[in-house]
Amino acid sequence: MKLFLTVGVLALLSAEIAIPPAFAASIGVANSSFETLPSGGLPLSCGTGCSFSIDAIPGWTNSGESGQFRPGTDVGNFSFFSTLPDGPTVGYSNGPTISQTVGAMVVPGVTYTLQVDIGARNDGTPSLGTADLLVNGIMYAALGVAPTTGNWSTFTASYLGLPADAGSTITIELRTTGAQGDYDNVRLSDSLTSAVPEPSTLALFGGALLIGIGAMRSRISQ
Repeated sequence: MKLFLTVGVLALLSAEIAIPPAFAASIGVANSSFETLPSGGLPLSCGTGCSFSIDAIPGWTNSGESGQFRPGTDVGNFSFFSTLPDGPTVGYSNGPTISQTVGAMVVPGVTYTLQVDIGARNDGTPSLGTADLLVNGIMYAALGVAPTTGNWSTFTASYLGLPADAGSTITIELRTTGAQGDYDNVRLSDSLTSAVPEPSTLALFGGALLIGIGAMRSRISQ
């Protein structure tokens, strides 16, 4: 009888401590949707609800004719975009690179994934921006399907950490070689996971343990 109880408790415990599925970990990107504005705001007007800056972008490194752009889509001005991915403000560049070096460093064997929404303007601006990851002097380009006019499409770049790159910094680069590139909703993640049981699982584990101990003590006292 004792063996039966012990086996039953162990089976119950093994069921309760099953590790939940793990997910990719997000890496922090400062001002990832360009909603944090420069100190001077967006002082230049471009129509109803539309404004922009030619200024430093908080959290990013940029220069030349680049900055932040609020096209007014959120108030019904569809001259530039019919939709917006995340908030009313996007980043833009008319040639210079917008870049950010994140806090994470390369760990060999870990996959790093960049996702950036890139837009195509309604007014016929002829070129799209590009995005890539820069690691140890090598660019890993983001690929995706070109958005329809006035809309956005997600472009994705992946990089598998190489032993030669261990400890190297990871830089996000947004650039254009034509009239304008528009960017929003920049995300970066890695394949490092944390297998931590959920609180409900831990509670079940504790309950099962107490039940098992109580049953065993009851049997011993008989």
